[in-house]
Amino acid sequence: MSKVYGVLAGCVIGGAVTGWMARVLWLWSIVEGERSCADIATLCFSLYRLAGIGLWVFLVVPVLLLTVWLLEVRPLKATVMASLALQWFVIVVLAGLSRQDLPESTALNVGVMAVGPVLVAVCADPARRKVGLVAVGVLVTVCLSLVWFSIQVSGYFL
Repeated sequence: MSKVYGVLAGCVIGGAVTGWMARVLWLWSIVEGERSCADIATLCFSLYRLAGIGLWVFLVVPVLLLTVWLLEVRPLKATVMASLALQWFVIVVLAGLSRQDLPESTALNVGVMAVGPVLVAVCADPARRKVGLVAVGVLVTVCLSLVWFSIQVSGYFL
């Protein structure tokens, strides 16, 4: 078996873990924000959502860094930051399209959240770089098309 398949499998696992962490932390921040504002009759602004986002970024960077380092994908820093950015983009699009304002825990959503690190790992391999870049372009185009469709159907997004 080629080493690239092991790298891709490892990136899928790392991406799925970080995508699952994003959903759990997002759900926690929503519940805590609603709980803290439950007794307030006026306008309430809670910092729990920002805390959830910050905590996810604080936890996902070491997980992605460890995943990429163990799988020997180079360049290390650029790969981790690109994976984080692509995964964040996908999570925000999925949350905006969801009924609950957070990505739902379906296998399809977790799989889509896991795709970011995989595509970045494919782009890091010189032999597969062109295919990886095309796949990233297709993913971004599909996500933006879903956003456009959501705006056309409902009149708003997020």
